[in-house]
Amino acid sequence: MPAHPKKHHFVPQFILERFAGPDGKLVVHQYMNERQFTSAVVNVGHRNYGHSLYWPNREPDHSSMEAAMASIEEEAAAAVKELARGRQREVPHDIRRPVAWLLALQYQRSRFLMHLLSERVRSKDSDLSANEIQTGLLTLILAYVIHPWCLRDDDDAPFKDRWNSLVAVLLAGADVHWSCYRPRNGGLLVGDNLLCFSGIVGEPPPHIPPKLFDHGVQVGLHNFRRATVPLGDDLALIISRDAGDCVQLDAAAINRFTVFNSREFIAHAPNWPDRHPDLAHDLQTSLRTQRLVAPAFLQNYGSNGR
Repeated sequence: MPAHPKKHHFVPQFILERFAGPDGKLVVHQYMNERQFTSAVVNVGHRNYGHSLYWPNREPDHSSMEAAMASIEEEAAAAVKELARGRQREVPHDIRRPVAWLLALQYQRSRFLMHLLSERVRSKDSDLSANEIQTGLLTLILAYVIHPWCLRDDDDAPFKDRWNSLVAVLLAGADVHWSCYRPRNGGLLVGDNLLCFSGIVGEPPPHIPPKLFDHGVQVGLHNFRRATVPLGDDLALIISRDAGDCVQLDAAAINRFTVFNSREFIAHAPNWPDRHPDLAHDLQTSLRTQRLVAPAFLQNYGSNGR
């Protein structure tokens, strides 16, 4: 066994487990190569040494980022577990905070985002190696997520060092509404992107077909109308600037946003299609739509399943 686990998960295993079957397996639908296969949770949503740091004249650091990310995930996992035990629609404030930090981490460590940034760096400096670029991108996660999270309760630290832009938006009091969606019989899907944006507020970007906003295209922290967050087969969050969204969305709509916002894969338990035939039919329709639309914004990402 290697000294350090090489499978670095960019989708938390505790989330994936909440969608898996009793045997811990998931059926995975990849996008652009149209593969479908069954896999154990540990083999889904990871990159080999994807969070390793490579500094000049040092041994590779395979554990520091993983340990820091695991601390954020552990706090969020406890909050999600508590939320799943309840039946309330409104999300308690003490649960919002650790979940908001997890979503900030997910937003920053999106492999699609890292791909886009890597391509931009390569276009400006083609001499940098893949390991050097990865290290540079991971230091952004250190600076904007992990360090602020570590200082979040330190009143003696400067506010700017405890601040994260996504957390600030998500916890913006009465301007953002948090609610739970709990389908009685389950049926929700998970993808590589947990933070699924749909709709916009304010002036729409010019020359963008309106339906693309439901794919998360040209939607960001300050102009999203809603974000849906699948946390389990029977639990999702709806975070919206419109309080009415919490009673208007159903499992089919939330699944559609999950498919449209993911960039690599969608997953569910092996017996999910038998338990939810209508949702399974909707999934195939959404996958066809995503495979038709996504090449316009994927920029060659995902053609080999990643």
